[in-house]
Amino acid sequence: MRHTLFDDVALLGLGHHLPERVVTTESLGLDRSFVDLTGVRTRHVAPASHATSDLVIRACERALDGYEGPPIDRVLVATVTPDHPSPATAPLVQHGLGLPTVPAIDLGGACAGFVLGLDLAARCVLTGDRAVLVGAGECRVRTLRAAAPGVRVLFGDGAGAAIVGPAAGAPPGSLRLLASVTGADGRGHGAVIVPAGGSRLPTSEQTLRAGQHALQIREGPHVFFEAVEGLVDVARALLEPLGLCAEDLDLIVPHQANLRILERVARILRAPRERFAIEVDQIGNVGGASAAIVLDRALRRRPLPAGSSVMVLTAGAGYTAGAALLEVT
Repeated sequence: MRHTLFDDVALLGLGHHLPERVVTTESLGLDRSFVDLTGVRTRHVAPASHATSDLVIRACERALDGYEGPPIDRVLVATVTPDHPSPATAPLVQHGLGLPTVPAIDLGGACAGFVLGLDLAARCVLTGDRAVLVGAGECRVRTLRAAAPGVRVLFGDGAGAAIVGPAAGAPPGSLRLLASVTGADGRGHGAVIVPAGGSRLPTSEQTLRAGQHALQIREGPHVFFEAVEGLVDVARALLEPLGLCAEDLDLIVPHQANLRILERVARILRAPRERFAIEVDQIGNVGGASAAIVLDRALRRRPLPAGSSVMVLTAGAGYTAGAALLEVT
């Protein structure tokens, strides 16, 4: 994994958007056993008229509300449910926000997408961008009609956003980015996958009939343990070079994979459960947007004093991983 220390970068604004419609697990036709297995009771579902770009635009608007920092020089959007296979979703977000013709780029990264976006945005700021707008969003629920029940129960729709810029002059309550860790292990590429629709297996009548355009989680118990191990490993890779452990942190914001995974990670890291921001029971797994949404909600609900430390912790399909250490200014 790549460990990086940052000197003069901060998150200058945060925002999120969750669609109004809330759907219970039971209303998906799934019984109580699926709630017990995953901890997911409800999720937000986007209206048919909205796509991922619409959700990301609303999250970005919230992040930009009252923002008086440097101009936005770049837009990054992390998603695995883009509006279209081509072109990218980020230019739609850039246009929808009324921004000038700045670069607008999509990122993959699956459930690690938000942290990967923060890491890339920080590097852009350190090499000349005045500020970078990072959005992460998923419109996943509508893509899962052909998925197995154990997959359908997990996911929800939503988006989160952050403005990354120079730490110098950042307003109180901003989040200074101290360090990040990012990595990938392609050996796990096929474990969590949408098999068809790309150049490896183009769309055909056969792939549609076989339901190969819906997300598949192969060998679920193995993926469960890989997710736990991945989140624990990336946390330690971030903290140990700095002489820290999870118990030293004031807030831990993990990817909202499922409740059982997060409970196990908390036990292994030996951090108090109350320091983990967990909302997967209410919003489900919103992919790369999960951590962004929960970070914003947690800090709006209970602002932390200056000097408090926050870890954002993610791992996703691919396998991909990313973690960021932040400090409240």
